[in-house]
Amino acid sequence: MNIAILGAGALGCYYGARLAQAGHGVTFIMRSAYEPVQQNGLHINSIFGDVHLPRPRIARTPQECGPVDLVIVSWKTTCNSLLEQALPPLLHSGTRVLTFQNGMGNAESIARIVPAERVFIGLCFVCVMMDKPGTVNHLEKGDIQFAPYVASDAGVQAAHELAALFQGTPIRTSCFMHAEQILWCKLSWNIPFNGLCLAHGGISIRQLFTMPQEVERARNIMNEVCHTAELRGFPLPAEIVNNQMQSTAAMGDFIPSSAVDYNRHRPVEYEAIWGTPLSLAHAASAPVPQWERLAADIRTRLGMNS
Repeated sequence: MNIAILGAGALGCYYGARLAQAGHGVTFIMRSAYEPVQQNGLHINSIFGDVHLPRPRIARTPQECGPVDLVIVSWKTTCNSLLEQALPPLLHSGTRVLTFQNGMGNAESIARIVPAERVFIGLCFVCVMMDKPGTVNHLEKGDIQFAPYVASDAGVQAAHELAALFQGTPIRTSCFMHAEQILWCKLSWNIPFNGLCLAHGGISIRQLFTMPQEVERARNIMNEVCHTAELRGFPLPAEIVNNQMQSTAAMGDFIPSSAVDYNRHRPVEYEAIWGTPLSLAHAASAPVPQWERLAADIRTRLGMNS
């Protein structure tokens, strides 16, 4: 399958390299990493085994890439205003678009451009960092949950077809009928841990776990997010909070994506990760005082109006 990675940062390069490893034709659309990758190839240092693509297909623009069978959108949600210009050059009559982005509202943005039945969501549970252009360090996990934007039997079947692209790689996949269910699953981690590391000025998971009161705060926020999901009609597994608290404690020096963006003076994905989901919590009359306090702390850290 011909695949384009739109926004080939750490996440896009990791999964794109795994797809190339599985034999697919992958084009990485990248900006700052273009010249380093052109000169030195793409390097993935992974707990599941390293990957080196000495001459990956790379492009600076969607026009340079041209139409493909699958577009994986892996840029930050703060770039979504560019979708109307970026997607059309990559599309043919059957192109599917899969978002690997954080938070909520991304599939809706894509479905304004691409027929909704060809839009899919992939939730990536992974720790990856690009410490220098063209070199990705994969530290933990890597599983992907897939769901169609439009819930249907045909959509789930198509999601299984997308998951099958990763056969022959170390990545485990699963498929679901309802996109909102898997969105809440990842947000249950992203909202507390991405948020607290950001609110404390861009710290690592290791640094956060030196503050017992903040670890307990993370647990409380996670419980609020899970309760919101239940009120929305998408209950999460009963063991999810304990499992995620345990797995997060082992992440060490990993810095979550929004904290990295803050440290590098880049736009932070506030609306997709905290703003829009919090509005849904309010609409469901969910009691979320700890989540509201965290959102306020983040807005203060970012210099946003309250």
